[in-house]
Amino acid sequence: MVERSAVAHQPASEAIATTGLLLNFASLIAIAVSLASWGASDSAVAGVAAIAAVLTFVASLVCFGKQAD
Repeated sequence: MVERSAVAHQPASEAIATTGLLLNFASLIAIAVSLASWGASDSAVAGVAAIAAVLTFVASLVCFGKQAD
């Protein structure tokens, strides 16, 4: 007989958590692009990538907060 956990399986919660994880990976890539562009003296691309990194990181935190509820 298969035992079930006390927590019900919630696919929407898993989708939100996965989205948050993907956004977190995107923020890491954007910060790497920002640092590489800054090192190459391309400040416009570095600035855009830094802003994208901050926005995607904040969006991932929002996703994780929603998933926790």
